[in-house]
Amino acid sequence: MLDGSVEASVAGERKVAVAFSGGLDSSVLAWCAKRHAEVIACTAFAKNSVDSTRAGESARALGVEHVTTELTEEKVATALAMLDLPFVPTLMDRSLWCLYSVVSQAAHNSGARVMLLGQLADELFGGYAKYAETLRLKGGDAAESMMSADVREYSHRGRLRDVGACSGKVEPRFPFESQALVDLALSLPVSFKIREGVRKSVLRRAASILGVPERETGAAKKAAQYSSGIQKLVAASHF
Repeated sequence: MLDGSVEASVAGERKVAVAFSGGLDSSVLAWCAKRHAEVIACTAFAKNSVDSTRAGESARALGVEHVTTELTEEKVATALAMLDLPFVPTLMDRSLWCLYSVVSQAAHNSGARVMLLGQLADELFGGYAKYAETLRLKGGDAAESMMSADVREYSHRGRLRDVGACSGKVEPRFPFESQALVDLALSLPVSFKIREGVRKSVLRRAASILGVPERETGAAKKAAQYSSGIQKLVAASHF
């Protein structure tokens, strides 16, 4: 179902970009997309961040073109000057706006009209540590309720932020928000998603079945605002 959602997302496009960190979510999107189009994995990172090394290694393992942009104070200032959201942005919102603004510009410069983003994978498949902690302390029903609430919340806040950041550069598409895939994920028991301490267990297994290299299917979760180093830059900015 995930492969089919990616195929539908890239239909009619010769070249597509993927907002790429080298983690599980962006790796499985790049892997599926390259079956149907030329893929450019676009990464933005601050010097010495996790993504500055991980993303390149993953792109090589997946066999896709990799375009990188180093995040700087100047690039952060330029992106924040364009920040336009219908709600008061948190530090995370400002950080992700900057990240996807820079990445989408790189995708545009590389000739892509469409960029795939891995949003909702964590909410649907139990990627965040808070879900595992809630499962441990309060049980499966509480963890499932938290994940479902976060899926609903994304459409009201996160999606507006991410689409806005890409505006005028590329069209962002979100394969994980396919209604059929969302319905399937929400119907799965939490034990499929968090198993023996491993988060996104069922998604990792699906990626493995699709042929994604083992290194990428086993990649540890680290949120993009941290792995890219963007949040530290934004926190230190004067905007």
